Amino acid sequence: MAVAGLSGTVKSWNGAKGFGFITGSSLPQDILFGRTELPGDIREVQGKFMEGRPVVFDAVQGPDGRYKATAVAVPLIEGKEVAGKIKTFSEKHGYGFITSSSLTEDVRFQTTDLPQGVTPGAHLREELVTFEVLALPDGKLRVSSLRFQSKKIAMRVGGMGMGGGMGGMAQPGGNMGMVNLQTVQAAQAAQAQGLMTGTVKSFSEKNGYGFLNVAGYPMDIKFGRNELAGGNVSTGESVSFSAVQTPDGRITASNVSSLGGGMKRPASAMGGMGMMGMGAVQKVAVTETPTGRSAYGMIKTYNGQKGFGFISSPGVPGDVFFMMSSLPAEVKSLHGKELQGKNVNFQVSQTSDGKTRAQDITMA
Repeated sequence: MAVAGLSGTVKSWNGAKGFGFITGSSLPQDILFGRTELPGDIREVQGKFMEGRPVVFDAVQGPDGRYKATAVAVPLIEGKEVAGKIKTFSEKHGYGFITSSSLTEDVRFQTTDLPQGVTPGAHLREELVTFEVLALPDGKLRVSSLRFQSKKIAMRVGGMGMGGGMGGMAQPGGNMGMVNLQTVQAAQAAQAQGLMTGTVKSFSEKNGYGFLNVAGYPMDIKFGRNELAGGNVSTGESVSFSAVQTPDGRITASNVSSLGGGMKRPASAMGGMGMMGMGAVQKVAVTETPTGRSAYGMIKTYNGQKGFGFISSPGVPGDVFFMMSSLPAEVKSLHGKELQGKNVNFQVSQTSDGKTRAQDITMA
């Protein structure tokens, strides 16, 4: 006997042995499920990630009368980490994308988001990770708090602990790009003066300009030779700088000064301090144009803590992104579970980068 479309909560999960139990469904007992019934991008997670998490699943009844869960899906839940798999990563360009069965689109991450100690040149494609999701003002999603799903994966790509738990440990015979105390203190002093800190991604003496990576900021920041406060800089070097917004909305760097140390990945190892001191800087926002179309749909997922969600609508291809600001005032204080599954009406708008967004949402 098979039963489809059940929901419940993970009561326990043993990541080492690869099985767990689901409780709270309409079936009369706790339901066993195994690792192979989980999506492929979540199979190495540990107990703390799974336990207490709502899931959706089917179940089949065995000869002994007991049910076993199949096709276990893990939806996006407010305040919970997301599991995924690194889809692409370019060390040269300093960024990559993660795909997740819990999300409707890939999520971008920077080199500086990687856990401390990843070996330069390590093959990261297809590695399993967990992370938090941030919604940027332009509607795009961005990774935060990136971790590998298991110690086995972390050791394979660099020998550092899962989730930074072994951060700061030197590996024999290799420079893992750890930040020394002097560099950290210099960064803290710069941030206390309202400056930003980052890493030199590239610099061309011939062309007279280069780019910086900043932890938590979704784009590279350009600087010119005449903005260097102390001569030349090297790729991977830690620097401080002032952020300047140009008339067209872009952010550029001025007064670029070395923090010393020649680190390869300082912003990540400093705990993502690069975004401190950005209070006066505005991120570039894409333009949004109303289409004049109205649509009807159901809130598929909503994360009140992060302030965004997705609507499934039969009249619009793909899921439709929306921000908390588009919700009616009476429901803005609700959490994800309280809004998921609610029917809504909304106005369809189009962003300048071709994406669809919901505005002026009303409860149906």
